[in-house]
Amino acid sequence: IYGLLILVVFTINVYAQNHLGVHSSNYAGVMGTDVQPASFVDGRYVVDINLFSFNMNFYQNATRFDTRDMPGWWIKSFTKDTSWISPSNTFEDRYIDSLDYTRSKTIGIYNNFQLDVLNFMFHINPKIAVGFAAKLRSITNVDDVDPTLAYLAMKDLNYPLLWNAKFNESLLHANHMTWAEYGLIYSQVIKDDGEHFFKVGGKAKWLAGYTAAYFNTDNFEYNLFNDDTTQYLNADVSYGHSTGILDGDVPTGTPKAVSDYGWGLDLGVVWEWRPDWKKYKYDMDGKTDLWRRDKEKYKLRVGASILDIGGIKFKKGSLSRDFTVRSNNLFDLTVFNSAKSLASVDSIIDSLILNHPDWSSTETDAERIFFMGAPTALSFQADYNIYKWFYVNMTGMINLRNRKRPHRVRVANQISITPSFQSSWFGLYLPLSLNKYSGFKAGVASQMGPLTIGFTDFKTLFATGKVKGAEFYAGLRLPILYTHPSDIDGDKVSDKLDECKSVPGVWKFRGCPDSDGDGIIDSEDLCPQEAGLAMFKGCPDKDKDGVPDKDDLCPEDFGDKAFQGCPDSDNDSIIDKNDDCPTVAGIKEFNGCPDTDGDGIKDEDDACPDVAGPKMYNGCPDTDNDGIFDFIDACPEVYGPKENKGCPWPDTDGDGLLDKDDDCPNLAGPKSNNGCPYADTDNDGVRDKDDACPNTPGTIANKGCPEVEEEVKEVLKMAFDNLQFQTGKAIILPGSFESLNELAEVLVKKPEWKLRIAGHTDNVGKAESNLVLSKRRAEAVRDYLISRGVKAEQLIVEYYGETRPIADNSTADGRAKNRRVEMDLIFE
Repeated sequence: IYGLLILVVFTINVYAQNHLGVHSSNYAGVMGTDVQPASFVDGRYVVDINLFSFNMNFYQNATRFDTRDMPGWWIKSFTKDTSWISPSNTFEDRYIDSLDYTRSKTIGIYNNFQLDVLNFMFHINPKIAVGFAAKLRSITNVDDVDPTLAYLAMKDLNYPLLWNAKFNESLLHANHMTWAEYGLIYSQVIKDDGEHFFKVGGKAKWLAGYTAAYFNTDNFEYNLFNDDTTQYLNADVSYGHSTGILDGDVPTGTPKAVSDYGWGLDLGVVWEWRPDWKKYKYDMDGKTDLWRRDKEKYKLRVGASILDIGGIKFKKGSLSRDFTVRSNNLFDLTVFNSAKSLASVDSIIDSLILNHPDWSSTETDAERIFFMGAPTALSFQADYNIYKWFYVNMTGMINLRNRKRPHRVRVANQISITPSFQSSWFGLYLPLSLNKYSGFKAGVASQMGPLTIGFTDFKTLFATGKVKGAEFYAGLRLPILYTHPSDIDGDKVSDKLDECKSVPGVWKFRGCPDSDGDGIIDSEDLCPQEAGLAMFKGCPDKDKDGVPDKDDLCPEDFGDKAFQGCPDSDNDSIIDKNDDCPTVAGIKEFNGCPDTDGDGIKDEDDACPDVAGPKMYNGCPDTDNDGIFDFIDACPEVYGPKENKGCPWPDTDGDGLLDKDDDCPNLAGPKSNNGCPYADTDNDGVRDKDDACPNTPGTIANKGCPEVEEEVKEVLKMAFDNLQFQTGKAIILPGSFESLNELAEVLVKKPEWKLRIAGHTDNVGKAESNLVLSKRRAEAVRDYLISRGVKAEQLIVEYYGETRPIADNSTADGRAKNRRVEMDLIFE
């Protein structure tokens, strides 16, 4: 026990939270998986190969080393010039603070060393990463050492003030394990919805144990008689070691062969909050919604992990036993100095044990196995992005191994806060950490390309003040970082794939432009600034007539290839834009307008387009030369006055008076009565000379004409008011049909009635053309009524052109009133 205490007071104290500061970096790479196995995936490295790294710490809470009297840094003070060391004082007197044995706080010591050999990790795809880690690790824990016992050990028990006093150290534990581990690492993104991001990871480890040892006491009580004799000793003791540490009675040093095997497991999960995640999305090389792999996206990152689950089963070595000591006798401790072998030491211990057995013959095979648990711990991490490349990290490590149970190596509970500057090839870290063994310490670490180096305590680095040890780490790696693809012209095609690097283009053409977006590369597009068709090498054909716009004389109108894309709607071989009559086939002499009757006057200027006539009569014939066109001459072959529509005046009733002078042209009568008989032909009580309708019975009140019902008058009025034609044409508009239909029904019911239809126009245009138009419109009304069942002999057509206006032709309203077709009931 005494020898063990001397050893552990000055042992190296190395905490399992290796690479403090750097391990939480966004550029920790495979190093970061020691604390958080999910850290690598979606990180900044495509591949990270840790060629070599180690981590060493020198801390214990038993005493401190005072560097204030050292003339230089560590190496200079102890290797180059030692004359400054006073021979009057021992090294311990001058530089080691005295241990306060009256303090209530127990002493705890850790010894941990880690060597990383060829650890690597890489991304299979953006959401999955795998890797391998090979490490050599060694941890020694000493817990619950009573300050009194430690002080006596430092004084070689030569401290009379503590003699003849009974001390009770209820617990004392020491555990050690050296092992190699080979881990397969897997990490994966499990959720990525933009703002919230989750990933998990694990490391399955095969453990190869080299050495393990343990020492445990319970109810340990003692009383020193002097510096070499005890007068009371009471304890329940358990100690042991793995095979290979001792060869017979001789320590072998570090074993060169694996003793036993086991397993281990690390598990972790990470959540990131990415409020500005949209800034890190981009499109490139035909892919959309890509993450910037070279940038950190989070504002806050939180992780938790359970590390070093598992352990190794070792076979007990020769000096391993569990026993109880109960001694009230004086015992000479110097007998250990005269022991020549470990077996002799074992025999001396046997002398203290009541009923000591033969250990080798009483233990079963199962009892010759002990399990050494790995340093299982819970870690939690929080990382906050202050601004751009500046971060602050908080990492906690909580031991999950019960320190009162033997066969468990452990880590120290520790909290660290690390402000940092992080970039791809340079990082600066200032870790601030606290635990009960090292106290508070502040350090510095850096990543410079492939080199990582760090000191977690400035006092150790600069040999200043009172220190409890030293802690530093270093490593050499081969990192391959993600980079953002270069895109000089900003066309979302990376320069390495862009065949037109200086000109913006599209992915379809590997970065070469398609300015008009028609799917045809500009270099092959005859119309690069206007979207077109492949069949025309990128030129458009807006009217889809099969002639590209660049060759189309009428690009807005569907046309014929024979006319360079221009239409010829009437198929008269004159394109519409040069055709004055594009919808009617015509002749070249009249710019595409027709001359149906071939009289040398185009139809639109020909008052009689269907009958040839001289120009002097606007294309209408006048066979009898009476000045009335044959078209409107009631007697085209007989000369007659205009007043009688081109016919000579007749004497219809043969009473010697021409009809024009006969008040009753259809009834013979004496000249004295203006050609009217004195009789009442229709027997309506009105003599024929006074009868406006001598052949049709009527009423005296209505001058011998029949009374017309108000309903019939309304039908007649509606037919007149609603009658409309296409402008300049004799085509009745559909809106007029309903009123004309009602009028036809009346005439069908009254076959004895006759209807006079008289056409009129305004004075716009030529008088001859207006006369023809008035005739055609009147005839159009007649023909419609006949189509509705009215007898032709009931309808009388008259036409007057512009000769009978009812309003002023100088106004638009007057001209509208003059363009009319009047309809009146006629009774003979």
